[in-house]
Amino acid sequence: MKINFKRLLTLTLCTAMAITALTGCKSSDKKGKENEETNVSTAGKEASGNGEVILPAIDNDLTMVVEGEVDKTKTLTTLIDADSSPAFNGNPYDTAGINWSVQPLVFDYLAYYAPFPERTFKTSLLESYDFTDKVLTMKLLPNLKWSDGTDLNADDLMTQYYCSVGRGTIWNYIEKLEKLDDLSVRITFCTESPLVLNISLYVAIMTPNEIYGEYAEKYKEIAENGRTYDEAANMYKMTEEGSAQLAIVNEELLSYKPAPNEAVFSGQYVIDKYNTSEVLFVVNKNYRKTPLIENIRGLRAGNPQAFSTAILAGEYTVENGGLNVDMSAQIDKKYADTMRKVFIPQMSSIGYTMNVNNYPLNIPEVRKAISLATDRRALISVAEPGSFMGDTKNSPLLPSLQDIYTNEGFMDTLTDYGYNPEKAEELLSSIGWKKENGKWMDDKGETPVISIATVNTWPSFMMTAEAMSTMLTDFGFNIDFKPMEFGVWNDFTKSDEKMISCVFMAGADSYAHPWETYYGLFTNVRAGWPKVEPGKDIIMTAPTTGKEYNVTNMLNELFNATDPSDTKKLTEEFMVLANDLCAYIPVIEKTSPLRIYDPKLSLADAELNTVQQNYYYYGNINSIIAKLLKEDMIYFTK
Repeated sequence: MKINFKRLLTLTLCTAMAITALTGCKSSDKKGKENEETNVSTAGKEASGNGEVILPAIDNDLTMVVEGEVDKTKTLTTLIDADSSPAFNGNPYDTAGINWSVQPLVFDYLAYYAPFPERTFKTSLLESYDFTDKVLTMKLLPNLKWSDGTDLNADDLMTQYYCSVGRGTIWNYIEKLEKLDDLSVRITFCTESPLVLNISLYVAIMTPNEIYGEYAEKYKEIAENGRTYDEAANMYKMTEEGSAQLAIVNEELLSYKPAPNEAVFSGQYVIDKYNTSEVLFVVNKNYRKTPLIENIRGLRAGNPQAFSTAILAGEYTVENGGLNVDMSAQIDKKYADTMRKVFIPQMSSIGYTMNVNNYPLNIPEVRKAISLATDRRALISVAEPGSFMGDTKNSPLLPSLQDIYTNEGFMDTLTDYGYNPEKAEELLSSIGWKKENGKWMDDKGETPVISIATVNTWPSFMMTAEAMSTMLTDFGFNIDFKPMEFGVWNDFTKSDEKMISCVFMAGADSYAHPWETYYGLFTNVRAGWPKVEPGKDIIMTAPTTGKEYNVTNMLNELFNATDPSDTKKLTEEFMVLANDLCAYIPVIEKTSPLRIYDPKLSLADAELNTVQQNYYYYGNINSIIAKLLKEDMIYFTK
């Protein structure tokens, strides 16, 4: 499938003429080591280092705070991304169940986290916590209740942690988990890493012991007898027997599929009704505080056209869904006098993974040529406004984090893979490829097919992947463009058949820390690395230098690092390796435009049309709403 790229750019010309540049400035504060790694500049940098974020201009005098008497009769309509019924269910561990977009409304967290304006944990379910000498002690608030009226206590907290065995990384570092009393739990870790607090506190409590206790007991057995401590790596690893048992228990847990409105919740709302297009939430009467908005409607986006139509029809109160450039301009125009818009740092990266197991992507020169033949500035022009260009060094640490986690001048030492088709041609010629009749032929005289897979319903994925396919075709590659439904894409990108895939990868949206970036890049099944046997270390070799890297050990060292200088050193090692491998092309560092349509909705004050550095405006849309609701910072006025 091929499009005319010049025509595509023409469609966005009017919008491009209306953009303005917002320059992000680094803080001049001289912080100590403790804060050196946590002050995040969200206004990332383009390849030129000019620090520009391109945002659409909005000329209005609206404010976030609306004065007036509170109106509790109105329903807030927000965006959710849950599966349609009947697949939708009440198991938060099922991919079709209560997912990331629903969880913040119906489940409460031990504490909320934001990396700015500094590293901040704000307790919610917890009354207190203390982390000293590798020991984390937590105490729940008294008199907490589940939505069914039963007590929420330390047994439930123990169940939550045990059900996370084999999920995430926390049990790589837990030495002992203990219940101290009905409200208190103690965790002893094998590390003093500051990331321990992130993986321990920024946790939604979703598993009442009364329901999930039977699974927790099985996970507890695995935690106690199915792990072994690796002293060299300073972490626990699953044994072969433990991994086998884990697979069995995981399958048992995923077979539990209660109806969404019959599940038990710990958060401000419960699910009242649901159908194929929406989920209705009402106040949890057993929650410790009644929010100022009593009814919430979660509206599924469906496909891009249906989503855009719903916005134009006034269906949403607030949303941050993906829009193509043209539709974004239409919505900006229609709601120019009433819509308030802020940009939420997502710390996420949209880019292209190249499966190094498949020919010709197993050839480093081919991967590098593909990157050099990709005009990222042009791709940004067809992405949703608010996004800005990713790292052209293919490092792939987010531009907004590079100044924090690298030493001055380091980025200049890396090879630049920004748009340079002449250099791309030189690389292909160096390995015996020739261009005939506008098509590149390999050293065997063949034109290998290179497929590019993407989700056809996600605008930033679809538009950029389509444009990239055209670029590479025009350059002379034999490109097979594969737009897919999400479910098909999800399976395909995990398969051995994939070649180039448009993905969210190598972001740092939870912790704003490079460990998250490189853990996501080097362990994600979608990345296309050679498969590693269970229990074996990930070993990679830099194509240019031939240097061997034990990625598993490096990840553990980065996680365990407590000194900022050590963190920078390890981060730079990862960047050198990724730069030489050139197997991931970061195209976009994404910010999320939060659009507020109802002029009677008051929110915590924020600076309009800018990327926020405010605790409340970090996370997904419903996490933001949940945080604001807890502190009476979001409500309707009459």
